[in-house]
Amino acid sequence: MRFARITFGLLLALSGLLAAIAGAVAAFWLVGPDNTISTPRRELASTGLAVVTAPSLLDRHGPTLRVSASGDKPLFIGVGQDLDVRDYLAGTAHTRLIQFEPPATFGTQELRGDTKKLTPPGELDWWVAQSAPGSQAVNWPMQDGLYDVVVMNADGTPAVGAQVSFGIEVHRLFGICLLVLGAGIVVLALGLALVLRRRPVVKEISDTTEIPVITNTRIPVLVTTAPVEREEEENAPAYRVSPFAPDRVSPFAPVAAKKEQAGNETAPAATTAAPAQVSSAPAPAPAPAPVKAPVRQVPVRPAPVRPAAAVPAAPMFMSPAAIQRAKSPALIGAGASQRYDEPAQTTYAERVDEPARTTYAEPVDEPTGSVAEETVPLAASPEFVKSDEAVRRTAALLASGAMLLTATSCGLMPPKNTMTAADSRPAVTLADAQAVVQRYNQLNNQANKTRDGKLAATIEGNPTRAQTQAGFLIGRKLDAAGKNVSKPFSYTDPEIGAPQFTSYPMRFVVSSGVSDAPGNRQLGVWQRESAGSPWLLTHSVYPPKAVELPSVDGLRTPDADDLSKLQGRPEAVAKDLAAYLTGGKNAPQSQLFTPGPSLTNMLDLRAKSKVADTAEPYIADVTDTFAPSGVPLTFITESGDALVFLSLTERYLQRVEPGSNAYWTSGEATAFSSMVKYTQTLHQDYLHQVAVVIPARSTGDAVQVLSIDPQLVGAGGA
Repeated sequence: MRFARITFGLLLALSGLLAAIAGAVAAFWLVGPDNTISTPRRELASTGLAVVTAPSLLDRHGPTLRVSASGDKPLFIGVGQDLDVRDYLAGTAHTRLIQFEPPATFGTQELRGDTKKLTPPGELDWWVAQSAPGSQAVNWPMQDGLYDVVVMNADGTPAVGAQVSFGIEVHRLFGICLLVLGAGIVVLALGLALVLRRRPVVKEISDTTEIPVITNTRIPVLVTTAPVEREEEENAPAYRVSPFAPDRVSPFAPVAAKKEQAGNETAPAATTAAPAQVSSAPAPAPAPAPVKAPVRQVPVRPAPVRPAAAVPAAPMFMSPAAIQRAKSPALIGAGASQRYDEPAQTTYAERVDEPARTTYAEPVDEPTGSVAEETVPLAASPEFVKSDEAVRRTAALLASGAMLLTATSCGLMPPKNTMTAADSRPAVTLADAQAVVQRYNQLNNQANKTRDGKLAATIEGNPTRAQTQAGFLIGRKLDAAGKNVSKPFSYTDPEIGAPQFTSYPMRFVVSSGVSDAPGNRQLGVWQRESAGSPWLLTHSVYPPKAVELPSVDGLRTPDADDLSKLQGRPEAVAKDLAAYLTGGKNAPQSQLFTPGPSLTNMLDLRAKSKVADTAEPYIADVTDTFAPSGVPLTFITESGDALVFLSLTERYLQRVEPGSNAYWTSGEATAFSSMVKYTQTLHQDYLHQVAVVIPARSTGDAVQVLSIDPQLVGAGGA
């Protein structure tokens, strides 16, 4: 058992030492009080436009990622979703980090491509985290999904060189390291205690003599005799058992005289240590003894009674039979509580003057089957029980500590990402969308004031940009002095509808008020063609407030099942609407639509224009033709209806009478064709933006035309 205890203690001490060293190194060298594990600074360079991590390197979420960099040029550090970063760097030369081996070894992959300057990354709003201006560090709580870290020049130019350090901040990591250190010290102390532990030494009486255990089956019975005087000790026969117990003699000593023999036969039987085993057979005749002088009887003074010393515990490996024999009164005298080195204690009756006599009994045959010769098992011994209990307590303590460390360590390990498929995210956040609208208000007013088409092109896309450019051209022609420029206005209280997208282009819808037109609202679509391009207003209509608009909350992009449930597909609706406008109010397709005020007004205006133009002597006839243009943009509302933005082209054609010629002398058409005589035809081209709501087939409702907004974009003839 001692070997097992020492072995177990050494194992504990070694484990505790290793745990303490690991905890100390982790707490004061790897982690520190900021709970951050950081890599040494490593130079990352690229001849391309950026250094970017692969999504597989950020495959866990929960902790805070810390990235810092330094270089000769101002650097930008950003974290973005993989779909944004991948689209932003598509076709460009850059370096991708595809592998990481602690402490700071990266496996890289060089991707070839274009090295033209990119849109400065700080101007893009899809970064989930980015370094502040003037700073070259970023902290980002890692999220579930596919994300990349990008390090590039702040101006988007190629040739990136940076000293980069990555770090992971884990909550309570420093405290856990200290806990491991403390647990290691405790385990080390327990192990040393088990190794250096000594069994307690029981102080033995210095004047005791070990009583030998007799192994034969015949046990002699010793009885007390009268004390022998001092002067007779020298002449006493060598029948004494021990010099320390002169009152005990061997049972084989001869009887001193016949008279004493007779007295012994008539005297009451002496008390023995095992009365039940003393034989009742007559004592054998003693051998003749030498004649001695009469023994002078001296009154014996009773010895003082002292408390008996406790018998030492039996050795752990003694058999029960040996223990019973060692404790038998037959070996230690008639009085079990009497020490062997004390004189015999006599009763008051025995202190009466009576001749000294020696009584001994025959050795008694011990029954063979009375005591079984067996050995106590090791597991049943008291010492084993105590040691086993100590081991159990130590094991329980270690198990509790292990459970505590396991519970805390499990909380330290960040969970694996579960979103391994292609990411899907809203096209824009609410704050970013409002910032886009605010930026548009500012730049649009600047462009309108100076009729700056280039500035307008930075915030608008077709078909809205085409309408704006045509309006600027007409304005410069008709108002060269710039006295009638558009007054500043803005879109107020924008409501944002941002569907989920998995790739570019991305779009969101805005429904807002118009500051200079309180009777109307603006309904528009902003689109980002790629991750590196700005948000552009592509579709914009102005329905009157009397028209009920669908809610933009919860808008989503349609799938095949959504389209199959509609009253008509968007492309088919665009064709039907073009046919309806071409044919006028009485066209067969008019039954499919519920016209809004703007559509009704436009049909009335076109009908009047036809009548007036046909009355001219040089005009033979007039035709008005509409056609769909572009791809309709469709969004599904929460009610299941479709909000569709589409565009139509219109050609208003006038045929000239033979032998005549015609030209424009005034009006908006002169911005495109002035004082040019045409002998065959005159035409004006319009671009219309339309917003419609296509209901579900189950409702049976007609398609509602929310608004139609025309703009003259060309004129000419033949």
